[in-house]
Order: sequence, then structure tokens, then C-alpha cells
Amino acid sequence: MRHFAIVAALVWPAALVSQQPRAVMPIAQAMRTVDHLDTVTIAGRVTAGTGQLQSTVFDIAIEDSSGGIRIFSRTLEADVHVGDSVVATGVVKRYRGNLELISNELTVLPVARITMTPTTIAVDHELLPTYSGRLVRVRGRVAGFGTSEGGQFLRLRDLNPDESGTLTIWVPSNHGEPIDLSRVRYEDSVTVAGVIASYRDNDDDPLIWQIVPRTRSDINVPQPTRTGIPVQWLYGALALSLLAAAWLYTGRYRAYKQVRALQETEARYHQLLALSPDAVLVHAGGEIRFANIAAARLLGVENEQALRGRSIGDFVPAELREALQAPGSQGDGEQTPRLRGQLRSQTGRTVDVELTVGPCLYLDQPAVVLLARDITRQLRYERDLQALALVDELTGLANRRGFAFFAEAEVARARRENHTSVVVFADIDGLKQINDAHGHAAGDIAIRLVAQAFKGILRESDIVARWGGDEFVALIGEGGEAVANQLGARLAGAIAALRPAGISFPVRASVGVSSLDPTLPLAEAMERADAALYVRKGASGDRRS
Repeated sequence: MRHFAIVAALVWPAALVSQQPRAVMPIAQAMRTVDHLDTVTIAGRVTAGTGQLQSTVFDIAIEDSSGGIRIFSRTLEADVHVGDSVVATGVVKRYRGNLELISNELTVLPVARITMTPTTIAVDHELLPTYSGRLVRVRGRVAGFGTSEGGQFLRLRDLNPDESGTLTIWVPSNHGEPIDLSRVRYEDSVTVAGVIASYRDNDDDPLIWQIVPRTRSDINVPQPTRTGIPVQWLYGALALSLLAAAWLYTGRYRAYKQVRALQETEARYHQLLALSPDAVLVHAGGEIRFANIAAARLLGVENEQALRGRSIGDFVPAELREALQAPGSQGDGEQTPRLRGQLRSQTGRTVDVELTVGPCLYLDQPAVVLLARDITRQLRYERDLQALALVDELTGLANRRGFAFFAEAEVARARRENHTSVVVFADIDGLKQINDAHGHAAGDIAIRLVAQAFKGILRESDIVARWGGDEFVALIGEGGEAVANQLGARLAGAIAALRPAGISFPVRASVGVSSLDPTLPLAEAMERADAALYVRKGASGDRRS
């Protein structure tokens, strides 16, 4: 009860302490229970009231002397205002990188409401975690802006150009008050107050720090100072206004409009690059001059500003550097064909990518633009497809992998039903002599002819495959011994019947048969059957060639 007494003395009269059945703990201590899912009770002053963060659910923020946290609920309907003192009970959980108290019980204490003053901080990624959940005020320059499916965003960088890192200003689409960020432009100086939160889509994504403003007054974009015109200058002001009206129709005004249009176009391009899923890098003289967010994620760097000024060689292996130079030096827009390779991330991990390179102008200087797309999953998929290839391209029969795949199932069935299958091996007599005398195309004809004949004399339930080169293998199921004993003569007849007219060379095949013991592993049984076949062929003088 010691923590309860300390917090209670800060936020409501001591006479109310005895009315609370659960011990109150500091917010910082409660946040450490996130991995245990313990029910905790916290108390503090409200920094963002009902409807200010989201309008469709109960979502407020509170803080005490130890820290701050957002309180979320889909069932609570309390009317809470900034400066109220509240006690809340629930479980601390992590939602997309941010800690929240999922509350099922909240009480607004009958004490005086106070004015909450934001703490002014800098855009410093080492400092931001200490203010998580708190009400803060920051000032910075706009480094990017735009909209997404969930709302609007600004990205601020510190006013000090030597500082790296950005802070996202986030206004969700279900925000309680309509806040329009479209009036803000690139490089504007902006002061924003709101509740600090963190965000991450996936566990391996970088943590993004953001501020959620409460009302329109939390965002301040300084406007140029305007001075009044003295009364005695009235006629002069009228004359100036007439001159200004005339100036609107001059070429200078049209030039102004063109400059403004170019600025807006540049801002849109910055937004498109920021939202692009492909990594974009611009480098010149071996130095990275521009990078987007996707490039920072791909290369394992905290943000895109941290890439600027780095050597392109830090991330591109030596064998790729020549290929990643722009074709030509005239800036004619020619692009290299897409190529595949690997980039090296900040952590030393290699990333499989598809790359496109082309010349460009950056700040009126020749440069090279590099587009990189992560194809790790695509390559894995292609390897899986290749591993699943079970068919021999030349004959259309199963290959070794296909035979092993289907034969395993047949052997398992033979074990269950307690019957013995038969393995038949066959090879083409004199295939080397056919290749030497008539060419490999003739050898392919012989292989396809034997494959067609071999398949034609077997049952649909039997498994036949090209084992490799001039060799074929078949697994004949139940009752196969009788079929196998006549297989040599039937195969010779089938070859003769299928043999195309005009072939000037003989095509013959030798056959060997062996029973397959279902109690043995398939590989061992195959070795025994092949050895038995070789002995049989050797005894008959029908050597392989």
C-alpha cells in the first residue's frame, strides 16, 4: 500500500484513499508488467481527454511523476477532460509497439481540474523513449508529409541541421477534432504539442516515434509578421494596391505561379518517394546524396537522413559496383536492364534484391539513381518451385526426384497390405555408339522411343521414371512378378511397333527384374535391386555400354 498512499496524496484528498480497494502503483512500474498481463491500478492527471485522440473508442492519456500512458477501452463511456484526476484498473498490453492500459474500470476523482503544460523537448531519438506516453511540445522543420489509409502525417526533423532522426506527427482518420495538415509545406518551421507514442507494424520493423496532437491549437505554423499601415498613408496604400493589382497581370506574377507550381510538384515527388515500397538511392562520386524511407529499412539504418553522406560502397559489394554505374554520362535517361544481386545491410546481413540503375540530375549535378526491390521471398518461392520439379523434360516421365516421391508412397502401401512389389530396371543398348555415329539428336530420339514403349506396356498404377542417361526404372505393384517376367519381350515388341520409319540405327533395351523387400528402406532396396540387375546382365553377357 506504500505506492498507493504516495500517489493518492498527490492526486486526491487523503479521505478518499480508503475507498479504493486496489493498491495504486506508479505508471512506470505498471508499464513493466506488460509481459506478465497482471491487473494493475494506476492514477494520474489527464493530458488528453475523451475524443481528443480517437472519437470512436475510449482513448485518453494520463501521466504521473514517473511516466505517462494511454488508456484504451471499447466499453468505457466516461466523460474525461484534460486536467482531471483519474484512477484506472486494467492490463498493460503492447499494441504495434506502443504500451497501453486496456481498462475495464475508471473513476474520475472529485478534485480540482488543473491546466496541463506540455514539456518542451528536442527531436532526439535517444531522448524520446523517456517521454513515452507524456504530453510534450516539439519544434522542428517539415521533412515530409502526406496521407495514408489511416490518416494524415507530418515528419519533423530537428531545427539543428546536424541532428539526424525524425518524429512523426500523426492525426488518425477517426480523430475527435478535424485537424488539417495540408496547409503545412516542406521545410516549414512547426511547433506541435501532443502525446508521445511509438509505432511498429511488424516485430522486425524499426520503431517509429510519433506525437498525436489533441486539438487544432496544438499545431502552430508561424506566419510572417504583418505591420499595420498608418492612416496618413491611406492614399499611398491605395496607390500601392492599384500597382499590385496591375502587377498580377505581369510576367513576374506568372513566374511566381510557375515557381509555386514547381515547389508543389517537388513536394509531391518527395511524398511519392517517401511512400514508395522500393528503395531509392541517389549517389554521385561514390557518396549517397538522397535516400527514402524504404532504403533505410532495406539497409537496416535508423532513418533516411543517416544514409546521406555515406559511401555507396558500404552497402554494395565490390563485384556489383561497376554494374551499378549509370550507362553513359550524358544523362539521356537510359536505364540498365534489371539485374539481381545482393546488398549488404548496416548489420552485415545480405539482402537479395532486383536492381535498376539510371542516370539523373540531383541538385543540377550528374548523379546515378538506384532502385532496389527486396526479392528474398520471391527467390525462396522460385527455389521451392524448382525443388518441386518432378518431371524429366526430355521424356515426360518422372525423374529421380519424382520416382522417389511416388515410390515411397507405393512402398508404404505395400507394407500396410503385406505384398511384394517388383523393381524393373532397363537401359538402352549401345546409346553411346548411337550418339557417336549419328549425333545426340539421334540419341534423344532413342531415349524418347524407349520411354514411350516402356510406359505403354505398364499399367497406369505402375510407376515409371527415367533414372538418368540411358537408364529407366519402374515399380510394379501387386501381382507384378508375372508382368515383369515377360517385360523384356513386350518392351522389344513395343519399341519395334513405335519405331518411326527412316531411323537408320537399331534401338534395343535390356531389362532386369528384382523383387523389392517392403521391410527395407527404399534407398537400400533400390541398391539391392540395381546390384541384382547388374549381376544378371553380366551373367548373360549383356553389358551396359
